Amino acid sequence: MRVFRSTLTRALRHRWPRLKRALPALVLIVVAGLLIHFGRAVDWPQVWISMRRIPAGAIALASGLVVAGYLAYGAMDLLAKRYTRHTLPWPKTLGVAMMSYALNLNLGVLVGGLGARLRLYARLGCRKSVATRVALFSAASNWIGYGWLAGALFLMGAVPVPQGWGIGPNVLRLPGAALLALAAAYVVFCARARRRTWTWMGQHAALPGAGMAVAQSAVAVLSWAIMGAIVYVLLQGKASYPAVLGVLLCTSFAAVVIRVPGGLGTTEAIFVAALAPRIPAHEVLGAALVYRALYAFAPLCLALLAFSLAELRLRRGRRAAPAAAARPDPPGKPAEAPFRASD
Repeated sequence: MRVFRSTLTRALRHRWPRLKRALPALVLIVVAGLLIHFGRAVDWPQVWISMRRIPAGAIALASGLVVAGYLAYGAMDLLAKRYTRHTLPWPKTLGVAMMSYALNLNLGVLVGGLGARLRLYARLGCRKSVATRVALFSAASNWIGYGWLAGALFLMGAVPVPQGWGIGPNVLRLPGAALLALAAAYVVFCARARRRTWTWMGQHAALPGAGMAVAQSAVAVLSWAIMGAIVYVLLQGKASYPAVLGVLLCTSFAAVVIRVPGGLGTTEAIFVAALAPRIPAHEVLGAALVYRALYAFAPLCLALLAFSLAELRLRRGRRAAPAAAARPDPPGKPAEAPFRASD
């Protein structure tokens, strides 16, 4: 048995680089095929009419859920603040997290999720190593929550499979069980591991405790669940919430695999493929486009404005500091005592 496992491990290591390069191309081909197929069949004037027919109350509720979703995602950075013990005030921590999340959804991980976060934390006085640990902690939390939710939905067979694909929901049960096992294994490992610290590539990492692991899972699950609720509200209950959430989780994974920021086109194509047999395609596509406008584009505009204002404010603060230091003391004012290392 050990020999078999060793042989299998070596084979996977040898072929993983090829599989890693082929997987994005394979998913991209499937998504491109969906876009071409449904793009020709969709009545775009009807899509616009469907978007306009979404009740104002549903738009308002979905907008409120967008705010709640961003706050839930930002809460992962608040957990990271406790994990890393950095001293940045929690309102600024939350603001940086929400801003970088909006940039991440639209511009990609390197620009938004990591680049903007590192720059903002550095501007606010945090070391790069601390900002990196915060970003990695939040990303790990996000995907742990994904594992819990996707695993449960796949295992229950709640995710609709596009008709004509020749596969049923049972195909997803095995990946669902694997995702649940991985998410549970993380919590158990955090609770029972004897070795709690590692150093890898010059970065020091400490394993969270069981309470922190549970908190990570809960906050991330809430974040994903709210995202699904937004689409469910915009579809006005025409599809079940587990089905909508399951499809959204599939679109998020596909977007990561093919490296399309925000899943542009991918989200819409998969939603139409999965739900159109039960709901008219123009209604599904209209709801998906409104979801993108509310959850991605509108926050992006606010994030770009906030990022520009933050940069401007921090630059003014840096310019004012040398000017204040060079300003001579007023006449008659005693000179301050020099700083000593023992102070």
